[in-house]
Amino acid sequence: MKNQFLKTTFLVAFGAVGLYGCQQEDTTQPVISSVYVNDTIGQDFTVLPGDSLYIRFTITDENSLSQFRASIHDAADGHGHEGETDTVAVVPNTGLWVDTRVQSLSGTTVTKTLLYVVPDTIQGVWHWELQAIDESGNSAEEFIVEFDVQ
Repeated sequence: MKNQFLKTTFLVAFGAVGLYGCQQEDTTQPVISSVYVNDTIGQDFTVLPGDSLYIRFTITDENSLSQFRASIHDAADGHGHEGETDTVAVVPNTGLWVDTRVQSLSGTTVTKTLLYVVPDTIQGVWHWELQAIDESGNSAEEFIVEFDVQ
């Protein structure tokens, strides 16, 4: 009986290791989609100081999500993202608007809404940047929304 138990335990353990070793590595990046600013889809907006911005987005992954990072930063220097350069004329911004939010995620699909209030003290061009990673460390293609604050 003891011998049978040891054989069964060995087979179960060996089978589990074998199945784990056969799993394919996750190399698929998450996808950011359905990005809306105040219920309008797009990537370039003109806003006023003091405006409220509701940014809603969906992130999906075939296995499991880990976290997202949303940040607002100055874009007046004409920089681009994902290897692209911005050809807009460089005009200095007035004031400071920096906001970074990081949240843990779970599951394969998440829809979030973030609220921002445009500071009364700024003008110029700003980027809202969204990045996401899954539990395997794969990064989504970043999503950028540009705000012209006038």
